[in-house]
Amino acid sequence: MILNSVSASNVLKFEQLELNDLPVSGVIAISGFNESGKSTIGETICFALFGRTFSIDNKKLEKIIRWGASECSVTIHFSKNKVDTGSDTENEQYAITRMLDFAGNHSAKLYHVSDPLNPIARGIKPVEAALYKLTSIKFEEFIESFYLAQREITTPHPHSYTLKSMAGVSTLEQCDKGLKRDIEKHNHLADELVERIILLKNDLEELAIDEIQLDLLQAQNNTAQQAKETADKTFNDYQGNVKDYQQLLKKLASSLSKKESGSFARFLFFITSIMTFILWISLVIMPDEVIHGEITNLLQSNFPAFTATYYPYLLYMSIASALLFILLWLPIINHNRNIQALHRVGIELAEKMRALDISRTVQTDDHRLKQMNKISQGEIEEQKLKQSTADDLQFLHQQQEEQNYQSAKISSALVIETERVKQAAELNRKITEFHDQITAIAAQNKVRELASELLIGATRHLSTCFNQTLRDHVSKTLPLFTDNRYERLQIDDDLTVQIFSNNKYDFMELDEISSGTQRQIMLAVRLALSQEMVTRKVHSRQFMILDEPFAFFDEQRTKESLKVLPQLSQDLPQVWIIAQTFPQDMKFERSIYCERDIIKQIA
Repeated sequence: MILNSVSASNVLKFEQLELNDLPVSGVIAISGFNESGKSTIGETICFALFGRTFSIDNKKLEKIIRWGASECSVTIHFSKNKVDTGSDTENEQYAITRMLDFAGNHSAKLYHVSDPLNPIARGIKPVEAALYKLTSIKFEEFIESFYLAQREITTPHPHSYTLKSMAGVSTLEQCDKGLKRDIEKHNHLADELVERIILLKNDLEELAIDEIQLDLLQAQNNTAQQAKETADKTFNDYQGNVKDYQQLLKKLASSLSKKESGSFARFLFFITSIMTFILWISLVIMPDEVIHGEITNLLQSNFPAFTATYYPYLLYMSIASALLFILLWLPIINHNRNIQALHRVGIELAEKMRALDISRTVQTDDHRLKQMNKISQGEIEEQKLKQSTADDLQFLHQQQEEQNYQSAKISSALVIETERVKQAAELNRKITEFHDQITAIAAQNKVRELASELLIGATRHLSTCFNQTLRDHVSKTLPLFTDNRYERLQIDDDLTVQIFSNNKYDFMELDEISSGTQRQIMLAVRLALSQEMVTRKVHSRQFMILDEPFAFFDEQRTKESLKVLPQLSQDLPQVWIIAQTFPQDMKFERSIYCERDIIKQIA
């Protein structure tokens, strides 16, 4: 970036500032007494480019406005020329216009000089981003590399962003910091996991899981379920037998009634069937004339209308009577079946009663034996049956309730223990999972630590290479500043400088040489940094502003330095130098003399 013109209104000390047709190379000398506004020119350029100055940050921008004015504005024109072309006209010219008022309104615009109506960017942040994209320079880098504000020339801070950026280690350091943050974060996470594991183990100890308890409860539950099923079956079978016996008693009483009520009819139909059949045989099958005649006479005397045509009806009557006899005989058959069924159910019930007495270890008395015998023979009444089986049913029901209670109790304990075992399994699963996470974190942190070591090694290597490059640059400029008395520097990783004395033939600390020589050396280091910034990052020809660089130089050293500056580098052709006075016999590409509110320019 080479400045072509600077135009400002009400910025700091100047009501109006116009610097036009600036030389693209050589020294632009700015002189004047204290408080004349010399440094204002450098700060105006800085404000135009970055919206702030070395001494005034974004929080106090209103101080940039000249006393008595309500607003200020500045416009600079600059060109960007590649370092390998040397052409001043190859690329287009750009301009930045910036305005500020006491109300806090701050505007900026970046545009091509040839097309001001179509700006490249408008607004504070967009202009900042566009300028960085165009020039690769941020405010901090500009201050460290190309703008030496009015201050004592000292060793650059080894940890500044600009030096790290030039050395190529800023990104590596950011990566290393990120890795260390990740390591710390994951170590903290691992510590939290360890604490959680301790809590989980405490919970596991409180559960006090017995490994065989669940199996034992399952076996007890199976046994209890079987006992419950047995008790239910015994009770239901016994109760069923009693109900069956009672129903059979009722059926037997009903069938006995039917049997007795049909006895006369059965006899009548039986006799009728036999008699009519014999009569039919006698008249039809084996007719004897004597008997046939007597029978016929007898029937006709009693039944005058009876003739031979009625003989078949005798057979029909015999068959019908036989069928009626059979039908009336069915209740007897049913009654006998009920008796047999009652005997069978009674025997089963009596056996259950005996088995129940044996299981209860109760001595069966004679009365109970008699009752059981009656039951087995089907001779007991329903009321007596209820009395004989009531105690048994009550006992079996109590057994059933007891087994239900025991089964429910063991089942509940099994459910609780199963849930406890599940909780323990879940706790163990989480403990294992957390251990795996801790192991994974340790492995990842080991990789991060290795990466950090590699980054530190790479950073150290790049810093060493950068220091070597810086020493090479200084070795070219230092002899020019010191009249060949000092040629070599030794620069450590922390930018500590030692100077090689040709007289002593050894490296010396800066404290061993005069303050003027120290400042010459530091100026050489600063200029070397500027050259390295152009080479490594900017890649275009660049202007420099040196504010009072010779404040502590004697006249001879000032002359020598002014002679050297234009010859230092083709990459830094435009050098702005601010001083109270310059030696009278020095010639510059442009001389600017500042008085209070007045600027005189000498081309």
